[in-house]
Amino acid sequence: MSIRLATPRDFQALGDIERRAAERFAPGDLPPALRGASLPLATLQQAEQAGLLWVAQAETGEPVGFLMAAPAGDALHIGEVSVLPEHGGRGLGRALIHTAIRHARERRYRALTLTTFDPVPWNRPFYERLGFVVLPASECPAHLVQHLADEQASGLSDRVAMALRLD
Repeated sequence: MSIRLATPRDFQALGDIERRAAERFAPGDLPPALRGASLPLATLQQAEQAGLLWVAQAETGEPVGFLMAAPAGDALHIGEVSVLPEHGGRGLGRALIHTAIRHARERRYRALTLTTFDPVPWNRPFYERLGFVVLPASECPAHLVQHLADEQASGLSDRVAMALRLD
């Protein structure tokens, strides 16, 4: 397995990975209306063009996971991390996160941020093991407040904002 920057030829596979990864969530965590959804093509294109879309690639060359990020002031925000269920537990998610951490440090971002499910036993704890901490609402920067509000409006609940300080 290796991590590389995504190319436009990866986009269809990334949507498939995202939908397959969503199958792991219970209906109470991820509403059925959101299960078949994936990131819009324009979002993937923007991230790819900015050098903020990485792919975990199998030895065969096929994408089996990805991470998409976007700048958010002095932070780099992780908008999506997905790995095919059959490739889970092999360190791909961790490798993708470490790639984003290296990128953020090289560009002198002060933090890496994300939002995630709080009660899902393999979600929030995964990020905590990597050094992310849950931010109380009073400490959330504007971009995280907006992400949480957008997620709530789309039907997601029990979400928390997390950050990894890089400075």
